Amino acid sequence: MIRVIGRLFRFLAEMAAMAIAMPWLLFQLAVLLLLASGAGIVTFMLIRGLILGEVVVTDPTSVAGRLGFLIVQLAFWALAVRFWTYLHGFDHLFARRSNSHGSARFSSKAERAAFEQGDGLLIGRDPDTGQLLRYDGPAHLLTLAPTRAGKGVGTIIPNLLTANRPVLVIDPKGENARIAAKARERFGPVHVLDPFGVTGLPSAACNPMAGLDPGDPDLGDDAATLSEALVMDPPGQVHDAHWNEEAKSLLAGLILFCACHEPPERRTLASVRDYLSLPPARWAALLELMQESDAAGGLIARAANRFAGKAEREAASVMSNAQRHTRFLDSPRIVAAMARSDVDFADLRRGVTSIFLVLPPNRLDAYSRWLRLMVAQALQDIARAAERPAETHSAADAPAGALNGSGSATEGLEAPEAAQEAAEPPERRRDAARPAPAPAPALFLLDEFAALGRLEAVERGMGLMAGYGIQLWPILQDLSQLRDLYGARAGTFLANAAVQQVFGVNDLDTAKWLSESIGKETAYGHSESHQPGEPASLTTAPLARDLLTPDEIMQMPAHLQLLRVQGQPVMLGEKLRYYADPEFENLFTPQPA
Repeated sequence: MIRVIGRLFRFLAEMAAMAIAMPWLLFQLAVLLLLASGAGIVTFMLIRGLILGEVVVTDPTSVAGRLGFLIVQLAFWALAVRFWTYLHGFDHLFARRSNSHGSARFSSKAERAAFEQGDGLLIGRDPDTGQLLRYDGPAHLLTLAPTRAGKGVGTIIPNLLTANRPVLVIDPKGENARIAAKARERFGPVHVLDPFGVTGLPSAACNPMAGLDPGDPDLGDDAATLSEALVMDPPGQVHDAHWNEEAKSLLAGLILFCACHEPPERRTLASVRDYLSLPPARWAALLELMQESDAAGGLIARAANRFAGKAEREAASVMSNAQRHTRFLDSPRIVAAMARSDVDFADLRRGVTSIFLVLPPNRLDAYSRWLRLMVAQALQDIARAAERPAETHSAADAPAGALNGSGSATEGLEAPEAAQEAAEPPERRRDAARPAPAPAPALFLLDEFAALGRLEAVERGMGLMAGYGIQLWPILQDLSQLRDLYGARAGTFLANAAVQQVFGVNDLDTAKWLSESIGKETAYGHSESHQPGEPASLTTAPLARDLLTPDEIMQMPAHLQLLRVQGQPVMLGEKLRYYADPEFENLFTPQPA
């Protein structure tokens, strides 16, 4: 109560001081303007008589005389006002604004209007107009926000409800699938890969080895990609690098052996795990079989020879690492989720397919390699589909009777059909011959991105795969997660993210980085000096100031977010809430409280 009374008293005192000061200030301004008017009259008369002469302007009431008098008076009035502002410390209002110390600023309403058009990905809401902000470019995106800050309700689910494009989303708790799977069915097929059944929805399965073709010249590369996803390199543990690389080599050889020599129903990673669990005698026999194999261009034999040539202790360490990285395959649920293939990740390039990868948070540590496998396989399948153009129908694919002895297709058509084709206008035939428009990029919403560990396929994807029809959107809790995983190469993710969405920052490192990356503005500082017997002198000087200091970033209201779009001033936007915003009404499946 005392504080309230004190604040009220200070407010009334300030208002009283202003009421007393304002008449005095205005009186001083009026006196200065009056003196300036007199000085202007004298100056004008001197100009007429001494400089221009009576012949030039003989009558002050003429048009030329009035114009000259007005110009002189305006000049003296401006000097009077400038002197008045200097006396009372208002001269900073007339200070010339420049970008000499920094040009950072917030986006204008007109600049934000460019992001309110089209049907791109949702990144927020304009706080002035209330319109949705969208990004419709092909580049990648990045979100930094701590846990429980609203990444799901404001970023992931709104895009799942509205984006008419192929999507792969990591769904740790399964709520994204429960809320948005039905809405995604409007656009195309939906697959939920849920080994532990947390969503209550029918679960699909995907065998990463189903696409390995023993006759494919790229078989070795495909096996290396799988082994890369199986082996997680702990960040900062350089001493494990050798053993992990050797474990990758061994696993790649075992995967190739399984793909080339096992029957189709046995070509799974569970079989590779069985190899690693063999007793010593049978393991030695398997190595001999691999050394004798000439499949996969000799890569199987090379992998076996590389392992067999190691000293006993080194070989035991390599085997131990390979077993450690495949331990997750002992789970019957994971094995069942990879026993067959209901999903073809290449469909993410062919049409609007939605894939949910569901893994509960309490199992992320133990089974994150399954997520790595799925993401790596999806990236590889899409890139492979982009590299290989659609195959044209061969003669073997043509219907019976379509080709005669001379190989002419049109001669095999029935007469009415041939006549109808010939009667089509040239414009229609040209339209039919044009290539189909490129499909929309497949969006990878990588929630809990840090759980994937360091994954080379994702790093390459951020730097190279935007042209392959892949758009990555990693979602992390803070910048330290990215730096812990990728070290100095974390800059690859920041540099290739055309949109950086940040909100709810509560750690100093992320706040400092964001403040520095936003930049500085040119502000104006005021200093007052006193000389004995003279009035106070107020000086205004430009200085550099962070547009947003780290503490200001950490104290932002919970409903606001910062959007850094490439080539644009930083935007201050509002976060979305799918359950409360009218744009998403009746689109999502309500969940019990």
